[in-house]
Amino acid sequence: MSIVHFPEYRAYEQDRIRASDAMMALLAGSRLAENTLRLTDGSTRLLPEIFPGVTHIRRMNLTTANARSLLAEAEKHLGAMAVPYALAIHEDFVKTCFDLLIRAGQMTPAEARSTDASSMHRVFEGKVGRQLPNASMEQFQLIRRMRNAVIHAGGKPKQGLVNAVNNLSNGALTQWTKVTGEHPGARVKLGVPVTFSHGELILALAVTKRISQEMNFSMRDSLSRDTWADVALEDFVSEHPQLVHIAQRKRKLGGFLRSYYQALNLTEAETFPAMQRAGW
Repeated sequence: MSIVHFPEYRAYEQDRIRASDAMMALLAGSRLAENTLRLTDGSTRLLPEIFPGVTHIRRMNLTTANARSLLAEAEKHLGAMAVPYALAIHEDFVKTCFDLLIRAGQMTPAEARSTDASSMHRVFEGKVGRQLPNASMEQFQLIRRMRNAVIHAGGKPKQGLVNAVNNLSNGALTQWTKVTGEHPGARVKLGVPVTFSHGELILALAVTKRISQEMNFSMRDSLSRDTWADVALEDFVSEHPQLVHIAQRKRKLGGFLRSYYQALNLTEAETFPAMQRAGW
């Protein structure tokens, strides 16, 4: 199925890719640093003495052995920051989808304001008349609740979170285990703080990508053609502000629509009225 590359979706994809690359770089960097410090085994000198040219190294006035111990735990701490970051990027994208639904008259601003992360996808489904993938939604809600435990409850899961793990469907559980390499129950136990590994980060990125694509398909099919034509023309003008003459715009518009809005197959009969509405 074809994606509509409207401005907010393009921005979301760029943010998601940049965040993924940065998180993986940090995870890999911590492992590289840990292995590099093995070369200094037995040294009693402090890091600023050994690596004086490294920026901010004096903030880690430690022996290499102590530094290696910290780096060995880095994945857990990076996960605690990275998974919420990945979810936040997706939640912001959902808000931009609500903006389009408001513009199309399918949602009110009050409805958008009253919707939180726990209900936003369900509200979206109701507005577009189409369900998002069940397994992906189960996984999103579980990792969201794990995120909430890490941020708001000192990491300690409550019985509701444990129940959510036990109630995962076979499909959602199989996919979760395949991506993370372990059953989610390994990280959700009463009395034991929830932690995130590299696997949960990969899962968060994959699940939010799948859901956002399905949301794109749903809006492609449910928003009015007039709305999409207006969005496409506004996007074109924003991307080509130097084109002020209508003849120039018309020559360039076809290529622009093929690049970003091919999935809509907008016709001249649809774009011409949009040009008039935009005052071209």
